[in-house]
Amino acid sequence: MNKILSKRISWAVFLWITGLIYVCCFVGCSESVSNGPEMNSALDNPEQEFQKKTDRPPTSKTLFAIADILAAQGRDKECELVLKRIIQEYPGYLPAYNSLTELQMRQGHINAAIETINDALRVNSEDPVLLNNLGVCWILRGDYKKALESFIRAAGAKPENTRYRTNMAVALALMARYEESLSLFRQVLPEDRASHNLRVLRESGKKPAPASAWQEPF
Repeated sequence: MNKILSKRISWAVFLWITGLIYVCCFVGCSESVSNGPEMNSALDNPEQEFQKKTDRPPTSKTLFAIADILAAQGRDKECELVLKRIIQEYPGYLPAYNSLTELQMRQGHINAAIETINDALRVNSEDPVLLNNLGVCWILRGDYKKALESFIRAAGAKPENTRYRTNMAVALALMARYEESLSLFRQVLPEDRASHNLRVLRESGKKPAPASAWQEPF
């Protein structure tokens, strides 16, 4: 039953809940430039262009900026290679793990995303963002118990972040623990919104809930 329910609501939940994943982005260039041959070359090979101009290997932040450019261009395969290079060369650079996780989730590779986050948690086992993102992955896998465990750990690491408690409420509702879910929603939302969110989750087993149906905390 959980697998059937998961298939029906996973993308609706994904559209709303993936907004809780934050990725640290670096701005590549804010100035207006022409689209001449030199610019096209830089966009085609941003890393090579950087090394040619600076004559030194890129840092983790520079590589991350390059990955961000590639992602914006829809060049997911190249972006993935750059992110994996960052993780290999700079294993303590957590934003790369989060970006790779986001890319893998967007491609529907949830198992790979879970592996990536687990690798990151070996670097920092109590990072609340990583724990929250792991919970999102478990939601998409339909394992709501593991999702709840991850959200609880995230909330314990950063109690002041209401997003994590909201996600706990989502997981509880998907486990049909409605009273507990409503109680948590009420901690971060007005009564009408708390009831609305719970109703959407309860009805999502009958038909997919549109992303516009969700209401976020204040």
